[in-house]
Amino acid sequence: MKLSAEQITQIKSWISKRGFTHTDVQYEIIDHVASAIEEKMEAKPELSLEEAFSEVHKSFGVFGFQTFEESIANRLNKELLHSYWSAFREILFSSKIIIPILIFIIINLISQQLPQYFNQFILSALFGFCMITLIYIYTIRRSKKHLKSYLSFKMASAIIPLMTISIFNLRFLYLELVNPIWTAILISILVIAMWSVFLGCKQMIQKTEKLYKLYN
Repeated sequence: MKLSAEQITQIKSWISKRGFTHTDVQYEIIDHVASAIEEKMEAKPELSLEEAFSEVHKSFGVFGFQTFEESIANRLNKELLHSYWSAFREILFSSKIIIPILIFIIINLISQQLPQYFNQFILSALFGFCMITLIYIYTIRRSKKHLKSYLSFKMASAIIPLMTISIFNLRFLYLELVNPIWTAILISILVIAMWSVFLGCKQMIQKTEKLYKLYN
């Protein structure tokens, strides 16, 4: 049996009262609970919405939604990592790979043709890249405040600056002592990795927004 808009609103109200940190986790729970209630009310038409909700809640065990929330969060983390890897493969095996290849070629050419300016160029490029990345994330957080409560966005917001700063430090702690080609390779890989995180995060956000539209 299909739940009415009023019934879905009531289910959302009951679940929201329990308080969930992340919006995407909450809507995954709403989706799961609504589907379970539909099945129970179809099997037992005499059940009221509240009785069906109570039965579903009890099925989660002593700790109720708390345990289920942890389970959903863990599953979303795995899905997010999988989406990163899928995006990584998509970039590698599509025309998008041209951009990292061009970056590699440009860095390599500068190291060969203008070796005296190579370190200065890399320093400026990495510093600029770090600043642009941080400003972009800050702008997104300000313009789309609802994303701050998304688990997927929080993970991406933490991973991307960390990757950028790590490559910046690695370049000047170690890579300046070896062949510049390794700098070109590492930065090209960084571009692919960060692009993958961005695309993977976008994919997960779109999934949550579909659930949001479905239950609103």
